[in-house]
Amino acid sequence: MIARAGSTVVVVGLAWMCLDLALGPTAQAEFVKSPPMMESDWLPPAWHPNGDELLAVPAMDGEVTTKGPGRRLHSQAIFVYDVDAQEVLYERAADDRRPVASLTKLVSALALSTESPDLTQTVCVTELFWPSRSGARSRLSTGECYAGWDLLGAALVASDNRAAYGLSVHSGLDYYEFIDRMDSVSADLEMTMSTWADPSGLEDDNLSTARDMAKASLAVAQHPDLSMAASARSWRTEKLVEIGVGPRTRDLLSTNRALSRTDVEFLAAKTGYTDTARYCFTGIARTETGRTLAITLLGANRSRDRWADLDTVLRWTR
Repeated sequence: MIARAGSTVVVVGLAWMCLDLALGPTAQAEFVKSPPMMESDWLPPAWHPNGDELLAVPAMDGEVTTKGPGRRLHSQAIFVYDVDAQEVLYERAADDRRPVASLTKLVSALALSTESPDLTQTVCVTELFWPSRSGARSRLSTGECYAGWDLLGAALVASDNRAAYGLSVHSGLDYYEFIDRMDSVSADLEMTMSTWADPSGLEDDNLSTARDMAKASLAVAQHPDLSMAASARSWRTEKLVEIGVGPRTRDLLSTNRALSRTDVEFLAAKTGYTDTARYCFTGIARTETGRTLAITLLGANRSRDRWADLDTVLRWTR
């Protein structure tokens, strides 16, 4: 049994640029009077159950159509996209490759989904769940057994690193096949600047861009199984520790404080942090006016700067 608390996550692709004059003209968005017409032969991947909802992906590579927010933004890379209008609203260093920390887990979840897994199937924690980097936090202990749903929830809600590795185990793929599948998923979604090194995002070689992560967020938000976890405020896991003994429950809380907002609904969202990547966010948000936004913020020096940037973008797009 799985308790899925919280509201549905809104897919918000944040691409924002800082207009601080001190940064110079290269950091400022170019104003375009009308959105460019994007012609593309791209088709949604067959593995995605709601491929028609991804037809906004090619236009994410378009030009900026607005002047952007008037306030200074702190994140080093930003991307903001109107999903319904298919317009890039704002960007700053949106195509600069950089470590994206636990935002990587969105791509891991998408890679798992390509295998159409039975999420009710139970998998037990072994050394295959252990991240390659020591000190990675986890609420999952060796010998405990969890359904695929719980691994998905722990990875996307609580950003549990062993759970992220567990997604590769649950997929049935060899570890390196799973990493290759993550790369294939990125190619399918035209995330042309992204490459992956591990399922959790702990390694600095998990490289992507603000624009690419907005595409991944949209794919997660439009996936009926993945969006359930990516939009939840908490997730109740059930662990089996021995045969014949009933499951023990544990409630995991989301790392995403934006889910507590009452002025916006998140269809999917993910936070991330490592010392190299700094504070990151990506998500799909639906505003009170019904506008659906994809927002990605990468490389804020402080957590509060990340949330301040998100607030600035959401206020600007009202």
